[in-house]
Amino acid sequence: MTLARAGAEFERRLARFLAELRAPAPPALFHPWRDRDPRFDLPDAPARRAANLRAYLRAHAGARFVLLGEAAGYDGCRFSGIPFTGEEQLVGESPLAWTAGLRLARSSASGPLRRERSAAIVWPGLGDRRACVLWNTVPWHPHRPGEPLSNRPPVREEAAAGAAHLERFLAIFPAAEPVAIGRVAERALATLGVRARYLRHPSMGGKRAFLEGLASL
Repeated sequence: MTLARAGAEFERRLARFLAELRAPAPPALFHPWRDRDPRFDLPDAPARRAANLRAYLRAHAGARFVLLGEAAGYDGCRFSGIPFTGEEQLVGESPLAWTAGLRLARSSASGPLRRERSAAIVWPGLGDRRACVLWNTVPWHPHRPGEPLSNRPPVREEAAAGAAHLERFLAIFPAAEPVAIGRVAERALATLGVRARYLRHPSMGGKRAFLEGLASL
């Protein structure tokens, strides 16, 4: 397959994925690329997050590993549109190397750019490599009732709802090896018939084990 044809195929798969990702999320989940909370988001926040995600996936079109996390976090993907990534890493004073030349944007309405704790572990571990692309078992943001800026573990039904999007995401990168970050991701891949390598999740004291596992890829 020529490079031009491969690029066209990637764009076709990507466009289909992003279009289907716009479907409503299950109840009690915030949909970063569809929903907007006027207390925290700019008027066109969902479109900004979708554009950020599209630019990120294009920048990692040659990925050899899909690193699958658990769910969107309130300081990360919920505002940036990109898993394990805060706004500060996209448009802050020291943005990630892959963002150069891309028109990325914040979606939060005010205050400091959002910073995610796990992102501060994941991206230094990845460095400038584009061999790994990030996604979540539950692409939406699970939060506690009445606390939109909080995180909670996704329930089994929410992970099951994310399975269709996970299959479509893996189809964007058919040659990439799926790798589970945490047990939720490992179980989700297993339900799709994928036996994946396992990495310790970087949160809750897992930083060292996660970075060692990442270095082994």
